[in-house]
Amino acid sequence: QGVFRSHRGTLKRCDWMAIGSRKNKNCNGKTELGRMCCEECSSMSSTSNIRGGNKDQSVTESTGNPSTHPTGLPTVSPLERPSITPVLPPNEGGIKDVVFYVLGDAPYQRKEFDDDQFPKQVRDIPNDSDFVFHVGDMQRTKTSLCNITWYQHVADILRYSTSPVFITPGDNDWLDCEPYIGAKQGWAHWKNTFGFFDSYWQPPKFKLVRQPNLLENVSFLYQRVLFVVVHLVSDYFDIESERKYRHTEQLKWTKQQIAINEGFFDSIVIIGHSPPSALNRDFFSAKESGISETVSELGIPVVYIHGSGHKFVEEEQFNKLDNFLRIQIPGRTSNPVKVTIKNSNVFFFDFRDGNTTTQCCENGWPYISKLNDAMLQYGSL
Repeated sequence: QGVFRSHRGTLKRCDWMAIGSRKNKNCNGKTELGRMCCEECSSMSSTSNIRGGNKDQSVTESTGNPSTHPTGLPTVSPLERPSITPVLPPNEGGIKDVVFYVLGDAPYQRKEFDDDQFPKQVRDIPNDSDFVFHVGDMQRTKTSLCNITWYQHVADILRYSTSPVFITPGDNDWLDCEPYIGAKQGWAHWKNTFGFFDSYWQPPKFKLVRQPNLLENVSFLYQRVLFVVVHLVSDYFDIESERKYRHTEQLKWTKQQIAINEGFFDSIVIIGHSPPSALNRDFFSAKESGISETVSELGIPVVYIHGSGHKFVEEEQFNKLDNFLRIQIPGRTSNPVKVTIKNSNVFFFDFRDGNTTTQCCENGWPYISKLNDAMLQYGSL
């Protein structure tokens, strides 16, 4: 969703097609471009709101000279052709890049402490980070036996981070304690160690909201990006009634956070532990009032980042939605993944290993380079 300039110099505003429209390729009189519907900005009000929640911004004529105080607004002077390489517009309203790091599924072995692997992972997180997420599974129960000292040792090391750390539970962190000390006691250990863990650092510059009945879940709005951290695990030790209750409450709360902050975010990041599965289909479903139904209606970029699989996975069009991306971080002893969000809605991923790359996002996600290619191909822009 955004405003783009064609090779003819015409400004057009494009929006994701609704699912029903996409099937019928019906843009209701607008120009179809791939999976987007576009209209000329001249057909819109000159004071149309380009970014919800901000003051109205209109297209202005170029002065021909650079301004000492850039407005960040497009001009009507034509460009030669759209660029194959995406050109990101200047940040609007003082919005800065968001940078955060994600690690998880670590530590598993005692040698990760003894050989300084896990402590180094945390210490080496660069200072450009706004915050850090640990996506759960901070133990292998056969090794730790769910001893409280393991939880405490991990917490001590995570405090090496110079940026606030938000951690969500994995199944290893409590459910898989069942054969050893019991899942109930494992959950008590996790809550006593990691509950309100982020409060160790200075209070953040944003308002942090906790889910009242599930305090491990947090949400916050930062630089026009809505972050939601939810307790999503998939494990056969999980009691079905408890799992359904947790998912129902989390889904309701996540939708509430989206509704409450409507107009003040341009993208959403959901952080959890587990990949999609039959055990959490009720949360992700597009057919059972799950979160995918909401994502489809929003039409803005939404990214789900999780761990558990111990390898990198990217899934564009998650749940068949163009604006939904799933990223599974490799975790374990890999470097924490750096995520950068430019202009509050364009995502870049850096695995910091000189090897791993994404197919979706080398030029930014969602679809910036693809949109430019389409502009050249269709000629209607």
